[in-house]
Amino acid sequence: MDYQRIMYSVIINTVLVFIATSSLATDDLFYPYGNSTDQQLPREDDIGIEVQLARVFPYFDSNHRSLFVNDNGILSFLKLVKLYEADSFPLDDNRRLIAPYWADVDISRVNEGHVYFREVTNDQELFDRATSEVLRLFGGELGLKRFTTKWLFIATWEKVPFYVVSGQANRYNTFQTVLITDGVLSFVIFNYGVLEWTTGWSSYGSSNGLAQGNESVAAQVGFNAGNGLNFYSVEGSRTNDILKINETSNIDREGRWMFRVDLTDIKPGGCYDNVNDELSVSPKVVSMLGGDVLYVSGPCYDEAQDINCMIDGVMIPTSFNIDTPFTVTCIMPTTLKVGDMAVSLSVDGGNTYLYTGSVTSVSIDQIPPPITFTSSGDMLDISWPKENFPNIDSVPADIRVDLSLVTYQERNSLRRNTGDDITLAKLVTVAINIPLTQDGYQLDLTSLSLDDFDVGLLLIEEYSDVPSAELKPSMWSLPLNINPSNADSAVSWCREWSMTADVVEPSNDIPPCPCTLTQALADTTWYDADPFCKVGSTMEGNCATRPDAAHCVRARIPSANGFGNRCCYNTDGYLLHLKDFSSGGSHQLRHHAGASPYQQAGDIPFLSNFLWDTIPWSQCCVRADSECDRYIDKRPYDQCLTYDTPEPASIFGEPHIISFDDARFPFNELGEFTLLRTDVVSEFEIQGRLQPFNTTSTEPGTVGTSLTAFVVRYAASTTYVQVVLSERRTMDLMVWEEGQMEEWRLIDFSVGSWWRLNGVTVSSTTPSKILIQYDNGISAEVTVHTNTTAMALLVLAPANFKYDTTGLLGSWNDNPDDDNKTAAEFLIAASESYFHYEALSNYTTYNQPGFVPISTIPSTIPEDKITELCMGSMACAYDYQKTGDPNVGKGTREAEEDYDNTDNDTTDVVACTRLDAPAGGTKTGTMYLSGKSVSFTCPEGHTLEGSVTRTCINGTWSGNETYCQGPEAESVTRSEFIFPLIIVALTLFVIIFLILLIMYCRIRKASKHKEDIEMDPTHERGPSTVIPVSEYDNEAPTPPEVPRNSMVVPICSTSNPEYSLDNNKKKGIDNDYMSVRNGARPSKGIDDEEPDLKKESAKHLDSDSEDEITAIKRHYQAERELIE
Repeated sequence: MDYQRIMYSVIINTVLVFIATSSLATDDLFYPYGNSTDQQLPREDDIGIEVQLARVFPYFDSNHRSLFVNDNGILSFLKLVKLYEADSFPLDDNRRLIAPYWADVDISRVNEGHVYFREVTNDQELFDRATSEVLRLFGGELGLKRFTTKWLFIATWEKVPFYVVSGQANRYNTFQTVLITDGVLSFVIFNYGVLEWTTGWSSYGSSNGLAQGNESVAAQVGFNAGNGLNFYSVEGSRTNDILKINETSNIDREGRWMFRVDLTDIKPGGCYDNVNDELSVSPKVVSMLGGDVLYVSGPCYDEAQDINCMIDGVMIPTSFNIDTPFTVTCIMPTTLKVGDMAVSLSVDGGNTYLYTGSVTSVSIDQIPPPITFTSSGDMLDISWPKENFPNIDSVPADIRVDLSLVTYQERNSLRRNTGDDITLAKLVTVAINIPLTQDGYQLDLTSLSLDDFDVGLLLIEEYSDVPSAELKPSMWSLPLNINPSNADSAVSWCREWSMTADVVEPSNDIPPCPCTLTQALADTTWYDADPFCKVGSTMEGNCATRPDAAHCVRARIPSANGFGNRCCYNTDGYLLHLKDFSSGGSHQLRHHAGASPYQQAGDIPFLSNFLWDTIPWSQCCVRADSECDRYIDKRPYDQCLTYDTPEPASIFGEPHIISFDDARFPFNELGEFTLLRTDVVSEFEIQGRLQPFNTTSTEPGTVGTSLTAFVVRYAASTTYVQVVLSERRTMDLMVWEEGQMEEWRLIDFSVGSWWRLNGVTVSSTTPSKILIQYDNGISAEVTVHTNTTAMALLVLAPANFKYDTTGLLGSWNDNPDDDNKTAAEFLIAASESYFHYEALSNYTTYNQPGFVPISTIPSTIPEDKITELCMGSMACAYDYQKTGDPNVGKGTREAEEDYDNTDNDTTDVVACTRLDAPAGGTKTGTMYLSGKSVSFTCPEGHTLEGSVTRTCINGTWSGNETYCQGPEAESVTRSEFIFPLIIVALTLFVIIFLILLIMYCRIRKASKHKEDIEMDPTHERGPSTVIPVSEYDNEAPTPPEVPRNSMVVPICSTSNPEYSLDNNKKKGIDNDYMSVRNGARPSKGIDDEEPDLKKESAKHLDSDSEDEITAIKRHYQAERELIE
């Protein structure tokens, strides 16, 4: 009977345990556990086993490929942690662990507790559940960067008892941890069921499993990095209050806690009330045109709150969704400037903005535009993305949008003399309330009224049937030329533009174009690749607007006047001259990157350049190519006549140095050294850290060093840049703005490949390569070759730094013999170090004065393997033999090849000025470099004079100037030169003739007037006053009054309007008079009749002869008789 009772009791208890287990396993708080795929820990006390992971799990900024499951409520990495009593965080000694409930568990007794665990690699239902959990909690942080679960690890401690010395524990705990990752981002969930105890007897706990007294330690919940610095501890840990963790939450769900764990610091899910914590804003990088939906998390939100964002001083209402209670959204406004924009948040209707963060605004040529288009004449084919608009969880089929054409204008640009300095305004909405999923749209620009507008942008906004002035989610296109595409219109436009356009005068601070494509690709000092026309681009429509070009570069830094420069190259690798090819580049009035502080006409990134330079080029050189000379007059192109190549230097491998003067030597030292320092052109310094290679199994105990970190200081900038090796990301680039940042900031290239900082630009499109370009022209490209732990640093210095360099990379003075310096000469002191030292490290950590390098070692590697791998590279052979690692040798060879290729590609070439074809003839050849030739031909029937072929030799063309001689050529010559000269000569002849005619008429009139006065009979009756003849002759006659409506008297008229004589009589008198004047004697009778008259006349004409006087008197007497 007793036996039956015992068996009955066992059966009942088993059923109850099964029911309880099933209930827990299906509870939606817990992820499923206890099934056939789970593993269990053995029934031992303080037991742990290692599990190899199918996918790396990023934790505390390191990738982990295995973990240990411990019965005492922890998962550990790096090593097994068997401690049953929770030590206070932070812990060192590589005790990297996740502690959902670290306390003294004892599962050694039969049927008392279970520890289940398993990897999940292909359960889509669980993956979807985990993804939903992550996006709900961290949507604000992840934003448009969608997270998808690809791996889970589930560990569950079910009804585990605490440790007792004797007897049986009477209390049990059930809890679970879930690890979630996509291989890049990682999250951890803690789930808590029934919790009844906090410690065991060995930790001086009570018989009920609770901590008591000063020596008793309760359970610890949290995370520890194992470096003695980084950790996260849940409030209440190591006290009995931790029992309440199953009644609380950081994500507003009782019994569940969630964290992001892939970064250096643990980020709890949910919200906070600490105003000192920075807002989480995503996306981190947005377009300056605005319209992006920002996901903002941090403070605890309530749907009853009046929440507002303020971005760059603009107040913006927010949107709150109860389904994502820890995130609000707000719309990024248009800024038209680049850089960090302040984001602040108010939860009290805008009275206070206590929570702050930032977002980075970039130019529209740095973020691929969502809207794309192709054009055929004036017809546009428009496309746009169908996903993730306006939000990451939007259902595309439910979204309706409007499509509009927007214009961009600036004051004082052509035909823009009124209005605001800058205008970005909607011209017309071309499609309203269309489905987002619509398969594109065709727009005929000729159907729109676009007179006097040059620049257009396409805009898609979320449709709303209620008019509102609030910002809407939107996406943009690149700008486009909206002028009519026909040539006649473009000709008129170009001619009008050329009358008022500003002229770009190239100055010394505008870098000349590299002469060849290889130079342009290698030279990272002054130029960047044009993102819309570059070699290797996968962008649809690459070089579409410049079909003859294979690659273009743009000057990185504007001149003092804000000018820029664009250089383009053909598939043969030569510079395209704009006079030969419309695809060629030219100097730019407005720099493509704009100019700080932006928001002023001419300074807007990309848009000002498009308006002032791209539109005129398109109109004058593409649409109306006959007018391109007008554009060139205003925007001259560079012919690379003064281009100087930069000089490379490098450090790589174990380590090897190639100086600016091409000295090559190994440098087997350990510590921190000055790699490059300049003082004259600008204060600039690169410091490098050399640390040991990992030892290898093939050569145990051998030690080599390599470049593992470097830091750069540029005195003209407040930005310090440091690059270090990273297990997770290959390399990390950190920056610190002196006076602006309290801590160094990690640049996240996963959210933006290009970052503009103060005085420096950093970019990376692959984890193994980072490019750093300084405003003084020095560039540094760092590469980590495959499967190596060594950096390869390649530095390029412009020609003006010659004779101004020192450091391990050498003194650039064309003397390689003075470059191999001792370690002590360039070892930096602690006070001179610019390095940022991580936690628990300092200067002495990396500088060991007692280090003795191993220069030579006997190698057991066969010679044929060395030859096959190293292909003649002595540096590769040295590193391969020293380390025994073929990856190291291969990386060294590739780094040396990178230097050699760059050195070859930056070899100087000499250019000649461009040659025109002879008038009326043609030329063959558009390459004007030393050794290249240009040939000329003339039309049939013409003679070519000068050189048929001319060759560029050291900057000068051989031969003589070429021209075409012949009928047509002569005709052309006369029409162009002789005919204008004839016109000028005829014009001068006519002018001279008119002048002479007028002079003649005036002289004739004056002479006639004198004769009339001399013969005037009033001399006899007039006053006796004597008037000298000379004065009388010079007196101007009084013109007769002209009757009204009478005709103007001709210039040369000699008639006297007061009287007239009979022609015959007058002729006789005149002849008689003239005879006397010519010496004849007059007829008799007059002297006798007029004695007084003779006397009177003698008084006036005392110089005349008596005969002349007599003739005059007879003349006057005859005139009186005729008149009477």
